[in-house]
This record gives sequence, C-alpha cells and structure tokens, in this order.
Amino acid sequence: MKDMTELVLTRQFSAPRTAVWAAFCEPEIIAQWWGPAGWDVQDSSVVLEPKVGGRHELLMVQQADKTQQVPLKATITEFDEYKCFASADGPHEMTLDLVIQTRVDFNEFAGRTIITLTQGPIPFEVLTTSQQAWESALDKLDALLGQFFA
Repeated sequence: MKDMTELVLTRQFSAPRTAVWAAFCEPEIIAQWWGPAGWDVQDSSVVLEPKVGGRHELLMVQQADKTQQVPLKATITEFDEYKCFASADGPHEMTLDLVIQTRVDFNEFAGRTIITLTQGPIPFEVLTTSQQAWESALDKLDALLGQFFA
C-alpha cells in the first residue's frame, strides 16, 4: 500500500461567494478555468447535476497534445448551496484506482471569498503535482474573476 495523504489548499478571491460558487457550479464558467495552465476543458463535456448523487463530469485536454486527456467522472456527495460542494471520483486509471474525495468549502468575509479545498486520499508521491495543478487552475479562476471584481 502506498503512503497516502490529503491535499489542503486555501485561496482568497476578491469576489463575492455567489460568484465563486457559480464558477464551481455553472458548466459554462467551469469550462473557462478548470484545469492547470496548458489544459482546456471541452465545453460540451461539462456536466454538473447540482444535487447529492448528481454527476460532476468534464474532460480536460492538453493544449500541446490533444491526445493527452484527463476525464473527471465524479459523483456529488455533498451540495450545500454557497457553502460546500463535494464529490467522489473513481476508482479508475486516472485516480490510480482510488476513490478520491474533493471538497470545497466557501466562506465570505468583507466581500471576499475564501475557499478551502480538501482532496484525498492521494498517494504522497503525487501530492506536489496535485498541489501545483490545483494552484495553477485556481490562478486561472482568480484571473477570470478579476475581470469582473476588483
């Protein structure tokens, strides 16, 4: 058995919680930022059924090599509007045959939103890569939100 760990990231956005929530839950917005730099999401691949048991699916495609694709085929495990969104993805090859839980908590303070993203279990050896991928994706989200909020 591999050594497992959990990824925890906290990020603050200069946008209200409703806007950040929409970025995680509206398919047309998800497609604009999800995935690290160098990756796009096919608009038509995004499915989000906003309820416990609903599907959360998308396909990330590498810009430099379109044959490199990473699917997300998760099931929503928690959906508390504007507060918490959680899903479980796997087991399949892209999750290293694990069921990976991803949870995002949304908190608003003084017109800004603080999210805490928790993901696991993940093998310790992919922690740095996973963290870099999420940080890159959240940078894209920050830039997107920055077009509308100061």
